[in-house]
Amino acid sequence: MTDEDWDERLARAPEATYFHTRAWAKLVTSTFPHCRDLGHRWIDPESGSEHLVPLFEWRRFPLLATHHSSFPFLYGGAIPASDPAQAPVLPRLAKRLARGDRSMRITGNPFEQLALSMEPIGALDPELERAGYEIRFDTTHVRTLPESDAAFWEEELTPARRNDVRRITKKGVVIEETRSLEDADAVYRLYLGSFARWGGRPGFVHPPAFYRALANDAAIRFTVARHEGRILGGTFTVRWNAKVHYLAGYFDPEARSLRPNVLLQIESIRSAIAGGFRWYDFLPSGGIAAVEEFKEGFGGAPLPFPILERRGRLHRLAARLRPGKPRF
Repeated sequence: MTDEDWDERLARAPEATYFHTRAWAKLVTSTFPHCRDLGHRWIDPESGSEHLVPLFEWRRFPLLATHHSSFPFLYGGAIPASDPAQAPVLPRLAKRLARGDRSMRITGNPFEQLALSMEPIGALDPELERAGYEIRFDTTHVRTLPESDAAFWEEELTPARRNDVRRITKKGVVIEETRSLEDADAVYRLYLGSFARWGGRPGFVHPPAFYRALANDAAIRFTVARHEGRILGGTFTVRWNAKVHYLAGYFDPEARSLRPNVLLQIESIRSAIAGGFRWYDFLPSGGIAAVEEFKEGFGGAPLPFPILERRGRLHRLAARLRPGKPRF
């Protein structure tokens, strides 16, 4: 199967996201030097059905490798997400991947619930527990999009929000689509600057090449808020298979009076409506309440999804020697 065939087949599955595609795998492995692509076709032994499985090996240190069903820490799992009897295949896939002493991080996909009306895994079955898995849940925020811009602008946005847009626009703030690598570097600097506001430098930091690649990807819309030539903020949104994912957005805190985050978010949603997309996905918020409230203010409804994790012996040893460090 060629990469093009893989992506075309995925596009026929309503639950599939861009993070399952070969195009995304190429972008990730070309920009994260310690990430290797392991994606493959998997035959479910119980049903005999064939599934496409994105998979990556992430090696933080020479001896510590983890197999991820998504990268970097986004949605994963098999496509199709269910077998011909409509039973979820994620638990069977987890069993299949639990070989030897390797560490695993298998991320679920919230669009299984939205597109297929599937119930998410609620607890581990005994076989997965014996294989060393634990389950936890993350939460994204997703909203359906109205059919018309007027329904969003006039019926959803408060008068105060609409006045914000008019006021900021009159002050000369403009929203622009761009592919400029210089603009991508400017937004990357805003990303690095955000660490201090959200608790310090995290254990996992995106490389600058990742943001440059996002700016060059045809499926990703890169927009910036600009005022008198200065970038106040920028966002990257993935647009594929009826879905828009708000992948990243960073803003200059010194420009908060000009509300670039509000202006960019409103423009992004309106653009998604104009493009005929069905869902707008704000992506997980890292447990930051203020970020979650912001997304809920634009109609995002919380939607949990499971993450199955299994730590190999070397990761368990490293966790004892260096407590508090990233698990995977």
